[in-house]
Amino acid sequence: MPRPARPQVLALAGPTAAGKSALALAAAEALGGEVVVADPFARYRGLEIAADTPRPSELARVPHHGVGDLALTERSTAATFARLAHRAIDAALAAGRTPVVSGGTGLYLRAALGELRFGPEAPAEVRRWAERLAEDDPAAAIAALRERDPAAAARVDAANPRRVARALEAAAAGRPREDRGELWSGAMRRPALVVGLTRPREVLDAMIAERVARELADGLVAELGRALDTPGVAREPLQVIGAREVAAVRAGALDPAELPGRLAARTRRLARRQMTWLRKTPGVVELDLGDRPPLHALPRLLGMWREAGGHPVPSGG
Repeated sequence: MPRPARPQVLALAGPTAAGKSALALAAAEALGGEVVVADPFARYRGLEIAADTPRPSELARVPHHGVGDLALTERSTAATFARLAHRAIDAALAAGRTPVVSGGTGLYLRAALGELRFGPEAPAEVRRWAERLAEDDPAAAIAALRERDPAAAARVDAANPRRVARALEAAAAGRPREDRGELWSGAMRRPALVVGLTRPREVLDAMIAERVARELADGLVAELGRALDTPGVAREPLQVIGAREVAAVRAGALDPAELPGRLAARTRRLARRQMTWLRKTPGVVELDLGDRPPLHALPRLLGMWREAGGHPVPSGG
């Protein structure tokens, strides 16, 4: 993905808990823009704590898109998100505002910025079969995927049941799946500057522990309990970190005292995967936040925007 000469869209990528949301909000304010949140879980009403979605006061400061647009009974897919994001980006630009896309989910970020090809969805029974197999017998799911699509089996994250299920669903339905390694090879819909936020591992680990403690204090267990009890709840929202662990606590299979450690460990693993993806993605300009608050990097971010040829920052920004 060659760096665009004059970007119209600013995109912030990076690991969970690094400070993307705060920096995206500040950048959108400085640029007179709007935020598009590229996170499947932020779309759900009822997962505000688990997904760490922007607070009402933050939503009031800058228009946000992709936040709270789905009920827990609905599915979040990259295809539906792409349509939402494209409309938001195009409308912002038409109004003379700068779209700021923020997310740690690579597929959703690319769906917002590019034109991915999404084939028809697999039949519901195929999707349920793939999901059950990936959850109940991961080895059998990988074997089934290898039989149908060896290339997909070789590149899928075998430790992530959701990704295994999606790959198996696509292969079983005979639908070609986007190669994750080629996600950034296509043209952008709009010229974009993609900035990758990084932090030293020990700093990020400490921030993850702080976020887990804050979420638990804010009522994470009760929120996820309500989600688990929602009649007709879809599978997708229950993939958020914490739902599986809260279900285990309720079933007596996990000591509540172990919950903070489990949540932090899963979040650290997610952050490692996101950092690996970021390092392998061409065209991303790195911005190391070090151990400072995210807003400390705002002047540098705006400087990168200017240097890339983005429209001038309003006076006072």
